[in-house]
Amino acid sequence: MQPDLPVNGLETPCRDHYYVINGDGVNKENKTDGSLLCTISKNEEKCGVRTSEDVFIKVCENMVQNCAVAIFAIDSNHRVISWNRACEELTGIKAADVIGTSNHWTAFYDRHQATLSDRIIANDLEGMDAIYAVNGPSLLIPQGLHAEGWYPNVGGKRRYLIFDAAPIHDQAGDLLGVVETLQDITVLKQMEEEKERLNHELMEALNQIKTLSGLIPICAACKKIRDDKGYWNQIENYLEEHSDAVFSHGLCPECFKEYFPEAAKPRKE
Repeated sequence: MQPDLPVNGLETPCRDHYYVINGDGVNKENKTDGSLLCTISKNEEKCGVRTSEDVFIKVCENMVQNCAVAIFAIDSNHRVISWNRACEELTGIKAADVIGTSNHWTAFYDRHQATLSDRIIANDLEGMDAIYAVNGPSLLIPQGLHAEGWYPNVGGKRRYLIFDAAPIHDQAGDLLGVVETLQDITVLKQMEEEKERLNHELMEALNQIKTLSGLIPICAACKKIRDDKGYWNQIENYLEEHSDAVFSHGLCPECFKEYFPEAAKPRKE
C-alpha cells in the first residue's frame, strides 16, 4: 500500500485526516470531527503510513522550510545542513548552493567571518564587539547567542538584521550543531533612527530658545535693567542677551519733536 502521507508532510492526498505527534508516536485523526483513526507507535507501520520517526522528521523539516523566519543550521564541522526558503529569500542564496559547504558566511560578509553559529561550535566569543553593534547571551536559550547590526549587502540590500543562535545536543549532551535565525527589521530600525534624529534636532532647537520670565528689576527713570550680577544694562542690551530679539533704533514722533524741534515744525508753502 502506498503511504498516504505526502512528501510535504502537511496534508494527505484525500485531505480527510491529519497527524498529531505525541510522546508515544503519531495519532492519525479524522479531519472532520477529530476522532482517532489509529495510532502509529514508534518503529511500527499501521494504516499504510511510514513510521512515526519518519513522520516526525518530515513534519519538522516542513515546519522549518515553511517558517516565515529565515533559518539555517550547521553541523559540528561548520557545514550547512539546513537553509530554509525564507533564508533563501532574505540572502539571495539558494539552499542547493550552500548546503554541505561552510560558505554560509558569504551571505553576510565580503570576507571570511565567523557567524554566531560558528562561534558557538568553536566556543569562541572573542572580538564580537568589533563585529556586532549589539551582542550578548540569549535571554531565552541557555548557551545561545544574540546579535544585531547593520549589514551593507545582504541579498542585494542594506539591512538591519537580528541573529539568534542556539546549540543542538543529542541525548548524551554532545553538540550536534547549531540552529540560527535571522530577522530583517530594517524598516523598523530606520523609523527608530529617524525618530532619534528628529528628537535630537528638537532638543537642539529647544536649547537655542531663550525666554524671559519672573521679576525683572528696571529703573523707573532711565529704564535700565539690573542683571543677575547687579549691573545695570540698557534695556535693549539686556533683552538681546536673554532672548532672540534684535533691536533696530529709531525715534518715535514725540521724541523726534523733542530732540529735533526745528525739523519737526510744519513746512511753510
